[in-house]
Amino acid sequence: MAINIEVEINNLITICKGKSTDTILFSFEHNGIKGSVVFFLNSLTFMIGIKDYNVGWLASVTSNFMSESLPADVFRKIKNMLDVVGFVKTDKGGYYKHSTAGLFQTISARMINVQLDEVVVPTERKLIEFIGRTRTNDRDYDKDGELPFFKTWSRNINRGRVNKHNLEKTKRVFGKDIENHCRKNNISSVWSSTPTEKSLLFRKKAEEIIKGI
Repeated sequence: MAINIEVEINNLITICKGKSTDTILFSFEHNGIKGSVVFFLNSLTFMIGIKDYNVGWLASVTSNFMSESLPADVFRKIKNMLDVVGFVKTDKGGYYKHSTAGLFQTISARMINVQLDEVVVPTERKLIEFIGRTRTNDRDYDKDGELPFFKTWSRNINRGRVNKHNLEKTKRVFGKDIENHCRKNNISSVWSSTPTEKSLLFRKKAEEIIKGI
């Protein structure tokens, strides 16, 4: 499932311009648990974090629709803050079924209503810490999930076509324009388990990034 956030993105763009910045951070609360959203203006991408659980994830956005899917390990960790939508009976008793829909509706509402004086411009150190919390061992969500930091680009001259998983991660971090460029030119993004000098390259404008690829 996915939620349309076109209006929300436009509000965040306006706030970025009001702050004269390309990156903003703001908080939200769902079922008593506090979280944070980082919005990147140039790539139109998002990182979402839940500090109490020390987890985060890169939200997948396509054509103004944000996916409500989470890495499986993140879902398990934050399950208690999600809405209960049913009970599944099993031979061993059963379990409650949780949904991310309410969480993303809360985040959506916050994006629409957040005010200029409620956002902060995060430091580079804060962003690196935030990125570190997006590690995941869910290989279906991200085959390089244990490598959250961007390192460099690689041209696939003798190694076939860039794979779809790599392109999806490139899109989540760098946005659609860079993903399209990499798809067209058979370029893979390379990732690291530790911060690199290029870890925050995705904050630049797409045309600047493309010139350096």
